[in-house]
This record gives sequence, structure tokens and C-alpha cells, in this order.
Amino acid sequence: MKKFGLFLIAALAGTAFTSCNDDDGDYPKYSPLITTVHSLDGGDYYFQRDNGETLYPGDKSRVPGYKPDPDKTQRTIIWFNLLSGIEGYDYNIALYNVENIFTGTSMIVDTQEQLDELGSEKTGFQNNTFNLTKEWLTFYALYPVSDNSKHDFTVIVNNVESGSEPTPAQEADDNYLNLELRHSAGGDTEGYTKGYYLSFDLTPLAGQLEGKKGVILHIETRENGLQEIKLDLPQEK
Repeated sequence: MKKFGLFLIAALAGTAFTSCNDDDGDYPKYSPLITTVHSLDGGDYYFQRDNGETLYPGDKSRVPGYKPDPDKTQRTIIWFNLLSGIEGYDYNIALYNVENIFTGTSMIVDTQEQLDELGSEKTGFQNNTFNLTKEWLTFYALYPVSDNSKHDFTVIVNNVESGSEPTPAQEADDNYLNLELRHSAGGDTEGYTKGYYLSFDLTPLAGQLEGKKGVILHIETRENGLQEIKLDLPQEK
């Protein structure tokens, strides 16, 4: 159930909550969501969906040990049930589980030294898991790993190689910002290929995204070489 639910997150991120089961029982009845956790005074916290809606965990009894880092922006997957409404938030929830996911950043790279430091390990991905907003780019990545704590990922605007021959995707539409995934394994000895969600803060590229329809994400993969994923930003209502 957990793995199946994770692959639905990207598709559900911009839609209404979907009930998984209407039967009684002490388990989450809604599909898991990717959110951003925000700290409050006194160690309290709430979650925010990519569409701006907020969820306050009025019942934290099942996750008593979870505490967000107040000094770090963290993306999470949450499992929950809905409770009666609460003032100041869109939803009041009973929180069943919280899983921190990799929360990376984005940057403009102008020098070869910067580029080399970011690594060039090949990374696979799961189709139909990409989700793009002006603030976040999220998807399910696949890569060989034995110690995941050593791996680091960054999304960049690559100005170092901008003078090289443009790819077909780059030539096709200037209304999209070209981004590149960089992956450093940190010296990790390769293990079995595993899958993890990655989420990147795009606010450092706000100026670059201004006026764009979306992004074209370039990912070097082991099996299929360079892949270019074209993603549209949500239309403003």
C-alpha cells in the first residue's frame, strides 16, 4: 500500500483529497501527500500543500517523536485522516506518519569549478511522478545506493555549457527554462538501485522563471542517456 500510494502523490498533489477506504478502522483513509512542514512556536508545526492549502495536525498522538527543524525548510510525505475544522487552517488532521524527503536547492552555475563540485552521477526517474510549481520541483528518482546520506542533488541553470550546441528541446521553445539535475554520490559504494522522492526549492531561480511557461529538466540516465522532461507551471486562476 505504501509504495503504491507514493507513486500517486504527484498526480494528487494539485487535486482534492481522495479517500482510500470508507470502512472504519484506525488507519489513514486518504492518499499520502507531499507537503512542506512549517515550524510554530513551542515546537508545534503545520503542513502546507503546493497549492497553498494548510493542514494542522490537531492529533499528533501517533507521531509523538516528530519534530521539524525550525532552521531548515523540509519537504515531507504525510499520512493522515481529516478531523473537524480548525480556525486559521484549511484542514485539521489526525497525523499517522511523517516521512522527511530529500529537500534540495536550485542555483545558477557560472564556473567549471562549481559544476565539478556538484557531481555528474547518472540518475533514473519514475515517469508520471513529476510535479512543478513556482516554488518546488518534485519527482521520484532511481539510483544505485548503499548509504543514501552521502548522496546530494541540485537543480541548476548551467551557464558553463551554454555555449555548446543546443539540444532539440532547447531549440523548440524559448518559453521554457532549461534546468539540469546534478547528482553527487559522495563516494558511496554502489548498491542496489532504489527509489526516493527528491524535492527542490526553486525560489533562488524566481527571476529566471519569471514569464516562463515551465521548465525543461535535463537528466543524464544510465540506461537511456540524456532525457529531457518538459513540465508546465500550473495556470494561475
